[in-house]
Amino acid sequence: MLSTFLFCFLAGGVLIALSLNDDGGLDSDGTGGNLTILLSTPFWSFGLCSFGLCGLLLTLFPIGVAWLPVLVVSAGMGLVMGFAAARLLRILGQREANSLIRTDDLIGLEGLVTLELGEHQRGLIELQAKGTLVRRPALSDHGTLPSGTAVVVVASQGHTLTVQRI
Repeated sequence: MLSTFLFCFLAGGVLIALSLNDDGGLDSDGTGGNLTILLSTPFWSFGLCSFGLCGLLLTLFPIGVAWLPVLVVSAGMGLVMGFAAARLLRILGQREANSLIRTDDLIGLEGLVTLELGEHQRGLIELQAKGTLVRRPALSDHGTLPSGTAVVVVASQGHTLTVQRI
């Protein structure tokens, strides 16, 4: 049994290493049901690796249990971990990242004047949007705003923002 557990652990580890840059699923659009998880590469990779690791640990650290309970616990652990990993990777594969910052997304955000601006004189402001530091040209809503003034964006026209003093 020890050689079986070792083989499964190594085979699962190799499969995981080979599929690091691949989604591994048969259905790339994620429309398949729960049974398609049983046919996916992540299920078999993580299942084999978990089965082998659990079996190795239960065999190498004797707790006075026969081989059948070790086999049952290892198989259960392999099934649970394989299913969980395949399901998690499928969920993560369906998510889309959206880090595009539109000018309209900046309205209502607070910023800091970095280059003096006025009602008819463009300046620059810096603000944080979606975890990114953004520098945009801006005009003041009322009067001149010196560098270092805290402002809030109230409107946008093209790429130029309109700001007010906080």
